[in-house]
Amino acid sequence: MKKMIKLAVGVAAFSATAAIAGPSPQTGSLGVTALVSDSCAISSTTAVAFGAYDPLSVTNNDNTGSVTVRCTKGTVYHVALGQGSNPTGTSTCTTPARQMSDGGTNRLGYDLYANAGRTTVWGCTTSNDVDVTSASSAANAMTVYGRIPAGQDVATGGYSDTVVVTVTFP
Repeated sequence: MKKMIKLAVGVAAFSATAAIAGPSPQTGSLGVTALVSDSCAISSTTAVAFGAYDPLSVTNNDNTGSVTVRCTKGTVYHVALGQGSNPTGTSTCTTPARQMSDGGTNRLGYDLYANAGRTTVWGCTTSNDVDVTSASSAANAMTVYGRIPAGQDVATGGYSDTVVVTVTFP
């Protein structure tokens, strides 16, 4: 009885092998898949360096900086600029009232804009951030247009602020 069982197994194995054997070469297919996700990174920033500000001047002090972002091709993303470290009490993301500080109690107000005409305030809500769809994964440098309004009554000294840049994407 034991010999018969062994023989039956041997025949079944031989039959299975014979069923897939054929002329050479044999071909088949192998599926290959990948999933590319939305991805973004802030590559660099360049400060808005206003230089000297004259409180007695009637001319606004304008200058520019930049934010450079890289995203996966086709990614829709939003670039928001926070209110800074020293906003006024009435500051909001929709209408940011940004101020530089001299390290003490003195403040120098300034604004950041998304356009060269300085009419679109760059804020931190979807209504006033910058919306972009990446055409490629190449770096996208966006100009930040800054302005210190003329006629502010401030003390002498060096003033600075830090604004958080936030990139959101799906």
